[in-house]
Amino acid sequence: MEWDYDVIIVGGGGAGLAAALMAHKEGARCMIVEADGRLGGATAQSGGVFYACGTSVQRAAGIMDDTPDDLYDYLMTLNQWQLRPDLIRYYADHCGAALEWLIELGSEFPKEWLVKSGVDTVARGHSSQGAGSGIADALINAAGAKGIDTALGSRVEEILFEDGRVVGIRAAGAELRAPTVVITSGGFGNNPEMLRRLYPSACHEGWTWAVHKDVPYVLGDGITLAEKLGAGVVGHDTGLVLPTSGFSKSLEAFLPPWIIAVNKEGRRFMSELSPYSVCGYLLNAQTERKAWAIFDEQALVEASTNTKYLDPYNAGISIPTWEEPTLRAQVAAGRVKVAGSLAALAGQVGIDGAALAQTVARYNADCDAGGDFQFFKKAPAYFPIRRGPFYAVEIRAAIIGLTAAGLDIDRQARVLDAHQQPIPGLYAAGEVLGCFHGARYGGGGLSIGNAVVFGRLAGAEAARSALAEQAASGVAA
Repeated sequence: MEWDYDVIIVGGGGAGLAAALMAHKEGARCMIVEADGRLGGATAQSGGVFYACGTSVQRAAGIMDDTPDDLYDYLMTLNQWQLRPDLIRYYADHCGAALEWLIELGSEFPKEWLVKSGVDTVARGHSSQGAGSGIADALINAAGAKGIDTALGSRVEEILFEDGRVVGIRAAGAELRAPTVVITSGGFGNNPEMLRRLYPSACHEGWTWAVHKDVPYVLGDGITLAEKLGAGVVGHDTGLVLPTSGFSKSLEAFLPPWIIAVNKEGRRFMSELSPYSVCGYLLNAQTERKAWAIFDEQALVEASTNTKYLDPYNAGISIPTWEEPTLRAQVAAGRVKVAGSLAALAGQVGIDGAALAQTVARYNADCDAGGDFQFFKKAPAYFPIRRGPFYAVEIRAAIIGLTAAGLDIDRQARVLDAHQQPIPGLYAAGEVLGCFHGARYGGGGLSIGNAVVFGRLAGAEAARSALAEQAASGVAA
């Protein structure tokens, strides 16, 4: 058989670009096939944070002792050891080198922008100059400099499979032959049917939308293509969801700190300053998978117009849906409930009024004492709830930041079938995987980290396999 390429990469985001660069380094002829009209994928549209340990950026910031063992222990413990230890170990051991590689390619990660992006105790979130485009552009430029072929606007229709192995792809009615194919097509946040099947807890009728709504092919194509070859799908009902008022499709990475969040039972269940990597999971754990933001007129007037409350983490992400003009408009539209007493408000929204009164009384007492002694929300986020009218906004975990169900791989990034056997010639990396993140997202930058770390692995392994097979058979591309 004559081959058009050694490696074909399906998807031109962070994972696909990393795979192509590593395949090229191994001496393979490769091609990126991308459904969109541009490269970069979700990586280019992201916040551009990379989760890594033991880096030069950390050392420049004075963090001298963050090791792969520390990162491994954190991720495993966070997910109660219900993760693939081999893949987490690989990530821990290689994420630092992957970040240094991005720096060599031209990405910049200022030491001043290093953040604690998870619920760990050390700063591992490396924020890129230029956000996601700062990472994607470096990869795109490097691929262009290497002369790596790309086909844009080409949605793959089929992975060709003959005589028990992958032999290429079909896209736009044309076939391209290669002994290895790497799937790096991303998640499925924009595919309602696949969300219902693989991430049902994220589905809130009329509310759910994906952070990457402007990346049109976040549709789970890679999962669909691989399933037709018998690939197993793992990680059911996992991913990252973010809180939202549902007023509009605006990114709300966290709740405003000046409200209290109560469930149907009328009780607080979280710090309203809980980080985005935690908040959505807490919301989905409540009765009917929703809660209510409760506040009074003083908070609406004073807090919702103050920038220090609209961006409580100084993250550069405001939450405009919680500004006073929007809230007033939503009161008029009936989306924000309002009443002259807490009891009447509780009746409107269907929560336990007696419990709500007790919850507010306890919270007000804590505010008067200068703290939050139940959930330890930090100052200056204290706004007691005393003077009517009183307000309630329904909140749900309905913004999809990440889908984490998908394909299974081994330590060589080979896609596994439903019986845990590698599918010859098929590799995968990035958000298309369902075997990496687990039930709890570790922290900001772990998605891009997954894409780059396993993209590099998949590209190198696919290239080695393809070249070895051709050497053995005497066939060249």
